[in-house]
Amino acid sequence: MRPLLTYIVIAALCATGAAAVVAAVPEAALPTAPEHITPASIVPHRAIYTMSLASVKNGGNITDASGHMAFEWRDVCDGWAIQQHTQLHFTYGDGSDDQDSTLTEVTWEAKDGKSYNFNIRHVTNGQETENYRGKAVQNADGTVSVAYSVPEGKHLELPAGTLFPSMHTQLILQEAAKGNKLFTRRVFDGDDEAGASDISAFVSPQRAIAQETALDDKTKANPLLAAAAWPVHMAFFPTDNENGVPDYEMDLTLLPSGISRSMKIEYSDFAVNGTLDTVEPLPPQNCQ
Repeated sequence: MRPLLTYIVIAALCATGAAAVVAAVPEAALPTAPEHITPASIVPHRAIYTMSLASVKNGGNITDASGHMAFEWRDVCDGWAIQQHTQLHFTYGDGSDDQDSTLTEVTWEAKDGKSYNFNIRHVTNGQETENYRGKAVQNADGTVSVAYSVPEGKHLELPAGTLFPSMHTQLILQEAAKGNKLFTRRVFDGDDEAGASDISAFVSPQRAIAQETALDDKTKANPLLAAAAWPVHMAFFPTDNENGVPDYEMDLTLLPSGISRSMKIEYSDFAVNGTLDTVEPLPPQNCQ
């Protein structure tokens, strides 16, 4: 999860055609300069989600998926510190061996959105498969320069208007509060070889979580979940996208505090649900 569960920051949205509305936007239509983003009232928190198989498309080979995700969003005075640890176990229907996948992300982002440090590691069946570490900075002209320490020597130059994950989450909350339903931004999170994605977001009107009868009484009573939430659908496109097909899509039930009450992540052949088990506030750091 990028801060949308980081997004993660890692998400449950009404599926009334939102996926069809969210489409790739030509690069020329993306913002070409830094924009003013009003700081959101993010609540530092720790959340635990249970991950489970939501669906499998025709021809899909996965028969089960299960696991957990732990997500922390901390206020560290000069920035936001994010830690995410996701473990998933996959079972296949063709006799292939089961697979265990672990994703660990540790990031820091300046509150002005101009600097971002990332350390991201993927492990499959006990073997490291991906490792990305480095720092990204916004230059005076709004462009973004990325210098990796792992892989050593890797550099990226990204166009003006590129956002980092925490700032992107705050932009979604800002646009949702204004009633804006559809927008696309380029976001760098360092989570894969490409590093950046064009993310199209579709925001539905707020709804009261208490109306969700499936929630247990303890969850409904948690004061962190008292506010109405926005269903947000996001589609993640490669920056060199030519066919209009996203790499994957995500649904979130997003609170004004930045907490996600639930999520659904949909890949090409299967989808995974994330159900919130617990969420608790994290104490502010002494910044004196």
